[in-house]
Formats: sequence, structure tokens, C-alpha cells
Amino acid sequence: MELTVVTLDAVDPAAVRTTDGARIVDLLWTAAADGERLEHISVQADRPGRLHLGMFIAATGERTTRSTALAICRRALAMSPLLDGWRIAAAAPPR
Repeated sequence: MELTVVTLDAVDPAAVRTTDGARIVDLLWTAAADGERLEHISVQADRPGRLHLGMFIAATGERTTRSTALAICRRALAMSPLLDGWRIAAAAPPR
């Protein structure tokens, strides 16, 4: 299992709704496809308009955990009004 941290930024921090981390976690679980081997998700906000998503994914030979995390986040952004006005700013293994 590997951790990938995906950072979401608000396009306009003044315009986005503040949201509860548990709702984001539920949304990401819904966006995860069968076979992506998502194991655990954590959400942390270090300031208004920025979210850090810690996504633990079991590695597979087909895709990197980073590409899997990004695919899940892209689907979540596309499917939910909760994330209107948010974009992926970065994705990387933790430092």
C-alpha cells in the first residue's frame, strides 16, 4: 500500500463552499472504480481554499498509485457539485 497526497485548490477561494472532510471522503469512495484498490482516505485543510487528500492505494502492475489517485480525483471533481470550483493543484508521494 502506498500513500499519494493530492492537493486541491479552489479556483476562487472566496467563492467555494466550505465542506466537511467526511463528505469529501464519501465522494472519493464513490468515485473509486472497482479494481483500483483504494484502501484508505484522509482529508486535511491547511487553509481556506486548499485540501490535501491522503489516498492509500494498493499498488498494481497496471498503473502507478499516483495515476490511480489522480483518476479517482478527476472523476470526483467531474461528478459532484460539492467540488465545483476546485482543481487538482499537485499529486505526489509524501516527502
